[in-house]
Amino acid sequence: MSQEKPWVIALVGPTASGKTALSIKLAQELGGEIVACDSRTVYKYMDIGTAKPTAEEQAQARHHLLDVALPDEVYTVSRYQEDAAAALAEISSRGKIPIVCGGTGFYCRALLEGLKMPEVAPQLELRAELSARAERDGVESLRDILRSLDAVSAERIGRNDKFRLIRAIEVSQILQKPFSQAAEITDVPYRIIWLGLTINDREHLKSRIRARIAAQVEEGLVEEVRTIYMRFGATQTIMNAIAYKEYVNHIQGNYSLEEAFEETAANTAALAKRQLTWFRANSAITWMAIDKQNLDQLFAESMIEISKKLSR
Repeated sequence: MSQEKPWVIALVGPTASGKTALSIKLAQELGGEIVACDSRTVYKYMDIGTAKPTAEEQAQARHHLLDVALPDEVYTVSRYQEDAAAALAEISSRGKIPIVCGGTGFYCRALLEGLKMPEVAPQLELRAELSARAERDGVESLRDILRSLDAVSAERIGRNDKFRLIRAIEVSQILQKPFSQAAEITDVPYRIIWLGLTINDREHLKSRIRARIAAQVEEGLVEEVRTIYMRFGATQTIMNAIAYKEYVNHIQGNYSLEEAFEETAANTAALAKRQLTWFRANSAITWMAIDKQNLDQLFAESMIEISKKLSR
């Protein structure tokens, strides 16, 4: 029996770039199974606003790591690393090729680049103090604190992501070193084929984002957010998720429908920019521009790259 590491295909890139459709086509061609790498599709009931693969799409290829937590839970990167690693091992044990698909760079690094975060216990008093400050002075005031401890993490962590800002401050203070330097890199038991979807025309990406949000609203996004909010309340998970926090604000009377849409579009575009910045640091990724290519062209380009790697 061969002792070589099993192959894993990683398909990454910004939101609204078409990763889901391409991953399904690759899974069908290769007899593979898809492992989601998305910090929002792990949550049950959060379907439309996360652009989670539909029931029809999930029927076309087997998916893993969808709907594994509830919206009142905090699903950590460590938990994802453990759950997804188990899924990869199980898929590989059946002779299938796992296709890790998503845009959450932190999850991707933990799973496929061996990023291991230090085990720092929650500092409840510090968390309460920082949460109170965020309520008083705004979430961005936490970024000012983090910037003095770790400028790199302060730039990487997304807008209004209170939980990750607090965690970065917590780890930096306890370890007496920047959060961005606290992780260790360990070996991973896979051979990885990295594929990335990108876009050269940022305005085209913004247009795709706006079209997708409009379609989500038509599909019942506002009703989905209202149902989750009424059942679980304004949980940390919901208020950290783009589309959900904006439409919760609409439900609370803070935004009109138009304002919620525009805020969602702006925050999604900012997320896409951060995702591209994160993934471009990985020199192993073969990038494919989606600007003027349709799904069949991207599939053909992907298969050429995959065939080259598998034949080595």
